[in-house]
Amino acid sequence: LSGPYKGWEYLGLVNYRASRNDFRFWDDNGTEYNAQDDGWARRLNSDFRGLRGLAKIGRSLGASRLQIHNTFDLSYKGIPGIGNNQSLHTRYDTWRHIAEAALFGPLGDGRVGYRLKAHHSREKDEYQDRHGEVGLGRQHDRNITQSLGLRGEVNALLTGQSLLTAFVAARREAFAPDDLLRPESRLLRSRRRALAVGTEVEVPLGQRLTLNAGTQAEGLDDRFFDRKYFAPSAVLPSRNNGEILWGYRMGAALDLGAGLALKAHNGRYQRAPNFFELFGDRGAVIGNTNLISEQGNNWDVGLVFRGPADGVGLALAEVVYYRNRVEDLIRFMQNSQRVSRPYNMGRALLRGVEMRIEARLLPRLALRGNYAYQRAENRTPFSFERGNDLPNAPRHRLNTRLSFDLGRSEIYSEFSRESRHFLDRANLRTVPVRALYNLGGSVPLVEGISLSWELRNLTDNQVADLWGYPLPGRSYGLSVHYAAHQ
Repeated sequence: LSGPYKGWEYLGLVNYRASRNDFRFWDDNGTEYNAQDDGWARRLNSDFRGLRGLAKIGRSLGASRLQIHNTFDLSYKGIPGIGNNQSLHTRYDTWRHIAEAALFGPLGDGRVGYRLKAHHSREKDEYQDRHGEVGLGRQHDRNITQSLGLRGEVNALLTGQSLLTAFVAARREAFAPDDLLRPESRLLRSRRRALAVGTEVEVPLGQRLTLNAGTQAEGLDDRFFDRKYFAPSAVLPSRNNGEILWGYRMGAALDLGAGLALKAHNGRYQRAPNFFELFGDRGAVIGNTNLISEQGNNWDVGLVFRGPADGVGLALAEVVYYRNRVEDLIRFMQNSQRVSRPYNMGRALLRGVEMRIEARLLPRLALRGNYAYQRAENRTPFSFERGNDLPNAPRHRLNTRLSFDLGRSEIYSEFSRESRHFLDRANLRTVPVRALYNLGGSVPLVEGISLSWELRNLTDNQVADLWGYPLPGRSYGLSVHYAAHQ
């Protein structure tokens, strides 16, 4: 629902999804190397229900503009477990609310602009595994994560058409756990306070060459408590420290003519573990409060071609080579209990090639695709790990979409493929090659109402996601979309 109202523009959207999700999958019965007891099984306790609401409003205030948007999510789902011993009772429910307001516009003669932004988010999740079917032991937790932040940004057009941007941002995050199985336990609240400043400048040199450089620094004040059952007396935090993170980036873009451009970038970064990596608890995925910040140096070089947007032919083609060296890389790994937890990997080297293409083969036939080759290598000094692939890092990824425009209707086909990858640092637990074929389309019914249809996994391949969870075989979907305008 969208339209104008008394000087405001508004947009509203509501989406509801539900499924039993009881698809069949090939079960190895927990004996990976014995095919005699393998057979078909049906996924249990995998149902889900979800409701999402989105509201946006905006209006002009003189030369400035105010925009406010709000997102609300409700999710109720079962956690079936990753192995052959499926859970029957484990549930994970989420309530999430995100609000953001932004005010931006020009200052003075228009050569200076500003942007002010404020955001607030609150997420309440409840994980219930009273029978200890998934993860480690019996659990019934309710956790609340909140974030509040402010950001101010100024950009100025300098002499020679150079653009200078500077910002300052502050945020506060808090995590409050509650153990519903042990109401008498005292789980303490963790929090993070952060202040960041940064600047960036873009300088054109002549008609073809543009240089840019920027730097950023962020100060963190963390007070974290491990998820243990503390006595009401004095306690010590598992992590209580301050940290300064900083980084820089430099880049250049050279217009080669005929739609071609050469781009290159180099930079250094530091990243603190986020709250999901620190405190997340979804049964088979748990956090780790002992994580430290990762840091790395990266560079890339790429060639881009942009053709005419209209007409038959190549509209976009891009190829990029990158090489990143990372210390204390944060990566999820699966243990022998099939529980994934993030750890600092030590040294890692990530290098590869990314390509994408957009083309119109015929006036009504369009092609989009991307391919990525990545060698994510463990470079720790331990001989039994050095040279292995990092967990959850397929070497090859390919996605293509072919769409045929029928005027008011559309039909499309999609193909995606991921190569084999590993769940653990020893490269023993594998997720096999995944290849999926999809077919879909849309057709208008009456004014403002359209019908979309989709056939997913046409070849009924038995595949798994990045974590090793079985995914549905062949499935069918219909959806009705209604849009009202005033």
